[in-house]
Amino acid sequence: MKILHISNFVQKQKGRLYWNHCFKINNGFIRNGHNLCLFSDRDMSRMNKLNKLNNNRSLNQELLATFKNFDPDVVVMGHADKIHNKTLNEFRSIKKDIKIIEWNVDNYYLDSTEQKFKKRSDVIDAFFITNADKSIRSCLSENNSISFFPNIFDLSIENKKIFEISSFKYDVFYALSYGVGSGKIKAKKSDYDREVYLDFIKNEYPEIKTNFFGYDNIQPVWGAEFEREISKSPISLNLSRKPHLKYYSSDRISQYLGNGSCIFVDKNSQLEDLFSNDEVVYFDSADLNDFGKKINYYVSNIDEAKRIAKKGWERGHKSYNEKIVTNYFLDIAINNKPSMEYSWPINQFFL
Repeated sequence: MKILHISNFVQKQKGRLYWNHCFKINNGFIRNGHNLCLFSDRDMSRMNKLNKLNNNRSLNQELLATFKNFDPDVVVMGHADKIHNKTLNEFRSIKKDIKIIEWNVDNYYLDSTEQKFKKRSDVIDAFFITNADKSIRSCLSENNSISFFPNIFDLSIENKKIFEISSFKYDVFYALSYGVGSGKIKAKKSDYDREVYLDFIKNEYPEIKTNFFGYDNIQPVWGAEFEREISKSPISLNLSRKPHLKYYSSDRISQYLGNGSCIFVDKNSQLEDLFSNDEVVYFDSADLNDFGKKINYYVSNIDEAKRIAKKGWERGHKSYNEKIVTNYFLDIAINNKPSMEYSWPINQFFL
């Protein structure tokens, strides 16, 4: 199948975001035997100064030319905000049976995600998002399908096995980012909802050796440096932005667990449907003492933390890898039914 994938392939970032979902999705389609053409909307927009003057009309004309030249069977879009609905409608006028898919990895109630879905509801066949809040259905038309998909694991990207390391410099790792644009802490920017957990460990368990980034005036960590730093601790904190949504986690879950770290997950995410208590450590975000006691226990019992990390690593790479998830995209968007048994609830959010 010929697939045109439109997303932000972050060429501007000089390789420091090589673990982004767009690259894993590319890998999945190719490894499943599909012919892939890539169009990086934000990079292409920056290349032509006219786009600032004409609301990306030039960019959309380039995309339309790409569509005509490649003649795809499916168009897949990920956070491609600079593409006009008019352009997608022109795709349909050229090729009546074209299928258009959109994937999104943001919290539905943040980053204007709800407004973006509403804007696209008349032109997208199938939406896929990494949370399962049923209120999303209300912003779409009856012609749209909307499905949950898990954060993607890719062994060619998350290729560490931290659980096999014998000794560590630190006990616990976490990295805040404050957005990927500049890659640096923004002046007077704070994230109380997540920093409260970091503060609690620092203040209540000063003997625990922490390796935190994007916090306490320490800059975020990216690229290969991220791999080096996460490998210095057996335990990582999978803290995501609120509000809590069913199954929602930032892509840290695949970056951390996929590299073999024992991760701590807020039980309010309801991710028990995807990962068991033997594969990740769940804590109650409403009870800091519960959080602290569990951190302290596993820091004191590293071998047990490693066993959990290994099981979680195996689950992620076996059940939620790039080939399985991209196969799911096409199953739902084109066939309207699964071609295999998936390890996440597909009917619950296929509305």
